[in-house]
Amino acid sequence: MRHFLTALLLASSFAHAQEKRPAFTIPDSTLSPDRRHGVTVPALDSNPTESNELVETATGKTLASIKANPFFDRMNHETLLPSRWSKDGKILLWEVDGKWFPHALVLLKIETGKVSQFNLLELARKAILTETKKAAPDKYETARKANSGNGSAYPDGFSVDVDALEPVALPLRLRIALTSNPKGTENFPTLESSMDAILTAEGTLEITDFKMEPGVSRHF
Repeated sequence: MRHFLTALLLASSFAHAQEKRPAFTIPDSTLSPDRRHGVTVPALDSNPTESNELVETATGKTLASIKANPFFDRMNHETLLPSRWSKDGKILLWEVDGKWFPHALVLLKIETGKVSQFNLLELARKAILTETKKAAPDKYETARKANSGNGSAYPDGFSVDVDALEPVALPLRLRIALTSNPKGTENFPTLESSMDAILTAEGTLEITDFKMEPGVSRHF
């Protein structure tokens, strides 16, 4: 009987601990300069439909759900980089890093009564893929076929690295690099290109330079 009661108490304590576990945290690394705003990071065992949310820290009010693949606490193969804010706290760069390229790179602009979002990763990928295919269609197709089956994280099979340069402000300068061979495998179809671009205050991407040569990348 004693063993049964002990087991029951342990099970009850575990269930209580499970109930007390917070559904999300707001890491210090996500806080704005004045600490008025931050971003939620759901627990790893949260509902997979959870998102990272820009919130008011004092009230918990959600200002926006970040439109990117969500980052969960203690997630494997992804790293939450410290959020980069403009000095006035009105612009946030949300960055989640991966092995070969960012998994999320979103700019959020906080204005009175609304939040505008620009998915820099998607905009940059689309721009450099389009220009690379236009410049070298045959090599592009060969590399695409060689990388078929890599998954949706690799658009057309390519690895695209995107870096938002300082200062965090609009217009915002972007440095973009593309490769079909991030591992540098010998005798594998290799196509590389690089691009400089600017995200304007209106949220459009303007290409300032494009070259069919390797770009600067932190990943490959």
